[in-house]
Amino acid sequence: MTGPSAPPRPPRRIVLVAGPSGSGKGVMARRAGLPTVPLDDFYRDHDDPGLPRRFGIVDWDDPASWNAGAALEALTALAHDGVADVPEYSIPLSRRTGTTSLAAGDAELIIAEGIFAAELVRPLREMGLLADAIVLHRPTPVVFALRLARDLREGRKPPLTLLRRGVALAREQHADIAGWRAAGMRPVGLRRGTQLLRLLAALTAAERCQHQAADAGTLLRITAVAFLREGARGEEILAVRKRGTGSYMQVGGKLEPAESALEAAVREVGEELGVVLDPAGLELLGDFEAVAANEPGTRVRSTVFLCRQALPEPLTVRAELADHRWFPLAESEAGVRLAPLMTEHIVPALLDSAARTTRG
Repeated sequence: MTGPSAPPRPPRRIVLVAGPSGSGKGVMARRAGLPTVPLDDFYRDHDDPGLPRRFGIVDWDDPASWNAGAALEALTALAHDGVADVPEYSIPLSRRTGTTSLAAGDAELIIAEGIFAAELVRPLREMGLLADAIVLHRPTPVVFALRLARDLREGRKPPLTLLRRGVALAREQHADIAGWRAAGMRPVGLRRGTQLLRLLAALTAAERCQHQAADAGTLLRITAVAFLREGARGEEILAVRKRGTGSYMQVGGKLEPAESALEAAVREVGEELGVVLDPAGLELLGDFEAVAANEPGTRVRSTVFLCRQALPEPLTVRAELADHRWFPLAESEAGVRLAPLMTEHIVPALLDSAARTTRG
């Protein structure tokens, strides 16, 4: 069995900041002096056929106009790895115009601000990454004036559209605040919010110092299946992401009592992909140990099987899974976080096996 990897740096924690458009969320984040992810940059492009519409344009205040999965992936990578690729989005053009690499440096706390921040409260809490969730609450007339001035200055949309939208948002502000509070976010003013963010940063840094020497204490016994196929960029490996998480991993899961790793592998594939495997078609890749991707303070020891059985297309994931992707073995995928078990053991083992085959 491959030996355990060294315990990694514990992940940074994230403060979610919501509030009405134009209320000053970005101003508060800048005053706090912390790395900040502008969640509004994860809007979908204007030609996405599934976008909702309002006022004769795309309704950018509807969560359906926003890519929550991509935002969660970026935040997970930033928390664990300290760097993530985030989109650059043009509001006037209503589309993505580029990508930038955001680094957290030595910061222990990250701010993620945007009108849809509440959509990430539950998944970040489940992942153990949520430090706090607040909503910037300022008087409606102030927010209306600030928003209109900003939108006109930046030429975001035609003036009449901006005015109509601003009036509608002002009428909805009270209900929006109530919705953010119902999602578990605490209302604060601009000054109080800035002070709170600075305090949280100090407390998080102190907490990290107290736990720097702590090792992961829980070990889970799991099984996993690495599906391979030939793709346009060479051999590809299937990876899946669970709901409420930002890391991709292999199909698989925990062993049930008195269940062998092989039996668990066949069962998990059936539950998660709806595919019945022939156990004879599974090849043992190895036993590996690594840090758990989504459970803080936990390691996993996994028996990993290799499978080249063709999977149905389109493939539909089930159970607790949210989506799936095929990744080229020989290339890294920018902006996507893969589980340590994949990056430290499974992919290297597959590449080494392929190299031996070529030499042979």
